[in-house]
Amino acid sequence: MRMTDVAQDARVEELERRLRRFHDVGGTEVLELLAYLREPGDSVVAGGSLTFGLGNRLSDFDVVICGPETTSSKVPLEHWVGSLRVDVWTRSHADIARLFEQAAGALTGTAPLRGCFGGVEEEQQLKLLHRVAFGLLLDGPSIDVAAGRDCAGVARDLVVREYAERLRSSATVAQLAANAGAWLAATVNARTAVEEALHVVVTARGVPFSGDKWLADRLSTEDPRLAAVLHRFGRLPDDPGDASAFVASAVALCTEVTGLPLALAALPPTASWVNRGARLHRLGRDSLLVVPEVGALVRLSAEEAAAWQDLGTADPDLCLRLYEQGMVDLVWEHGVALTDLTLPEETPA
Repeated sequence: MRMTDVAQDARVEELERRLRRFHDVGGTEVLELLAYLREPGDSVVAGGSLTFGLGNRLSDFDVVICGPETTSSKVPLEHWVGSLRVDVWTRSHADIARLFEQAAGALTGTAPLRGCFGGVEEEQQLKLLHRVAFGLLLDGPSIDVAAGRDCAGVARDLVVREYAERLRSSATVAQLAANAGAWLAATVNARTAVEEALHVVVTARGVPFSGDKWLADRLSTEDPRLAAVLHRFGRLPDDPGDASAFVASAVALCTEVTGLPLALAALPPTASWVNRGARLHRLGRDSLLVVPEVGALVRLSAEEAAAWQDLGTADPDLCLRLYEQGMVDLVWEHGVALTDLTLPEETPA
């Protein structure tokens, strides 16, 4: 995390203005409050939406304290400075280095990222990478723990690839749902695919990642034409008869801005429906599915029970219904390589 003194000072001044405007406190008060957590030589890095020029008076202020001997926290430590909530992560330099090494390793592999940084639990790790790589040094020595590694590039590419893989799944489900006449599932997944495609585009440009909720703000600042694209797909069609056209338009847009071939006919046959750890039990004539992951007990029809036992040959529409109920998952054999993406220089109209 390095920048010129001029750029550093300008960002610190802008952050100070935002904190003062929203909460009438500033960096000095935050550093005083957190002094008890620091060891000599520890650095304090600000990240998150407020630091990246986003957020509002309801936003948390995210801070990472890191140093050679810092004890790493599993969860953020919550503090309050007046009306400002400050969430503090503590990390040792070694833990930060391992995190970037894990990310770089995931990027070089061909397996999908899910299980590395792809789940809900791992999104905080995605954010932590960006807080360190793109964050703002508030106090302490500059951080350089990656042994020459391009931290910003690793953080950027991990989010780009993660959202490209999410996009591929959302676009696939949207098209399958449209073919099955499930218009709500089709349009919701199509809109999600557009949002994920725009995450890919704006993050690839080097804009720090700050979660899904600030996408519109990131786009408005980075590229108003992309913000208009998001707005165009923000409202789902009122008439179910318009769902197929909505999905087709969304898939075409996603392909245009990422270069990924997403039409069902163009997708490689490497996706499959898999059991999410559920178990099928028979009680008399009833077939009951126990789904521990979602805490569910579901009665299946004879057709559904038969499909459950052989997902590989089951009717796609039936698999989609099982997917909507959280009983199966769509799993890909290979992830999306960064070389699979072709991001256009021109923003689509």
